[in-house]
Amino acid sequence: MNNTMQLELVYEDHDILVVNKQANLPTVPLKADPKDKLTLLGLVARAFPEVLEVLGTNAWEGGVLHRLDTATSGLVVIARTKEAYASLQAIQKADLFIKEYHALSHSYQTTLLPGFPPYPYEDPFICKGKEISIGSLFRRYGDHRKEVRPVLSDSPRHLLDKTTGTWYLTKVWYSGPVGESQQFTCRLSSGFRHQVRSHLAWSGWPLDGDTVYKGIEAENMALKAVVLEFPHPITTDPMEIRI
Repeated sequence: MNNTMQLELVYEDHDILVVNKQANLPTVPLKADPKDKLTLLGLVARAFPEVLEVLGTNAWEGGVLHRLDTATSGLVVIARTKEAYASLQAIQKADLFIKEYHALSHSYQTTLLPGFPPYPYEDPFICKGKEISIGSLFRRYGDHRKEVRPVLSDSPRHLLDKTTGTWYLTKVWYSGPVGESQQFTCRLSSGFRHQVRSHLAWSGWPLDGDTVYKGIEAENMALKAVVLEFPHPITTDPMEIRI
């Protein structure tokens, strides 16, 4: 782990913090991790120790509302008070917490990964300017269930039984070329582990750096959370945070 990683504070008030997480920095520790493991929560707690007292869904995750994969960079919201955390959780459950990502993919792939159902949508990225919504249930997959696979409403019953029963939607539109890759913007409210990564790979555009889903090798995963929209947990004022 790079011990030179620094805290990048994007927004601060009495109730919440919004920070820009660097790639390859875990958002929170695992329960069994040593206390000195470097994480985003640890960096934040050095300057704002009260976030450790919030004791969210998992006590060791403090006031962190939502996690990003270690290799993913971008915006994360952290509550400074228990009241703010509880309100933010309710906002999430009401699908009022919107996240937007920028993603890069090097090339279109027509071969589905094992466990993926047939892709039911037309390819949206040839039709310039057209937005599509990629939707599915999800099931865990692979060794130690470290990956996920989309599941459709007409999938076999034994696969449907492995899902949480929640339908997850990723809105995607093509943003244009960036270097040798193509950039897509992805927008969602309710989120599942690896949702954007899996949905893009399913559509034929695996993320650069995401070798789990057969993207090309790269130094960092080409996925960044760039916009958050939500009502403030205490004042209810509309918030829009961008980087």
